Amino acid sequence: MILFPAIDLFGGDVVRLTKGDFSKRKDYGLSPLETAKNFLDAGCTYIHIVDLEGAKEGRPCHLEVLEQIASLGMFVQYGGGLRSEGSIRDALSAGADRVMIGSLLFKDDDMPCHIASEFGPAAMPAIDVKAGKVVHSGWLSETDMGPKEAISRLRNTGFSIFLVTNTDRDGMMSGTDTELYKELTEGKNDIVAAGGITTVNDIISLKALGLAGAIVGKSLYEGGITISDALWAASGRKQ
Repeated sequence: MILFPAIDLFGGDVVRLTKGDFSKRKDYGLSPLETAKNFLDAGCTYIHIVDLEGAKEGRPCHLEVLEQIASLGMFVQYGGGLRSEGSIRDALSAGADRVMIGSLLFKDDDMPCHIASEFGPAAMPAIDVKAGKVVHSGWLSETDMGPKEAISRLRNTGFSIFLVTNTDRDGMMSGTDTELYKELTEGKNDIVAAGGITTVNDIISLKALGLAGAIVGKSLYEGGITISDALWAASGRKQ
């Protein structure tokens, strides 16, 4: 299972939100580029970047930072504010290996097939779950679909990898929702989990379910887990 350390961006800084609430933003006073370098030096070759300001504004706001981090040679998945084909292309041109798309897929019934055909495995649906329903547009708009139905539909249109975030646990350091991911995997290795992942045991539990990846954010910044322990747990190697 791949470990993705997360870098969330707002105003050029590394920040974290609690349950996606911009009024509960914590600024860590860290350089995004130096933070990415530190993750790379620790052995991470994948990284997860969320443009929170972009999500709020509806357009990517940190493409220059994306370009800098991509120059390190890490696999970069990037999302936040990618609500048009043009913005997706801009992110890919700036160095993203994979882009996370939410709102664009749920506002037009024809768009999922088009995006899957146009961008292939570089496009990753972001399935954000709040109180059992899929939400989008900065978690402010709710659909009438549960995550299982949404993923089933999107699998059928050709998508091959999915980011699933339990928004009720995001930034809470309260543990991962293994029951949610157990329901969604269906024996496929195509789910990347996010939201509440805090400890080594959380990562071990997700790996046991056969997930493709796990995203760890706040816990890395606030001492819940070290990057070396997180990498070990994701690898499945014995100590």
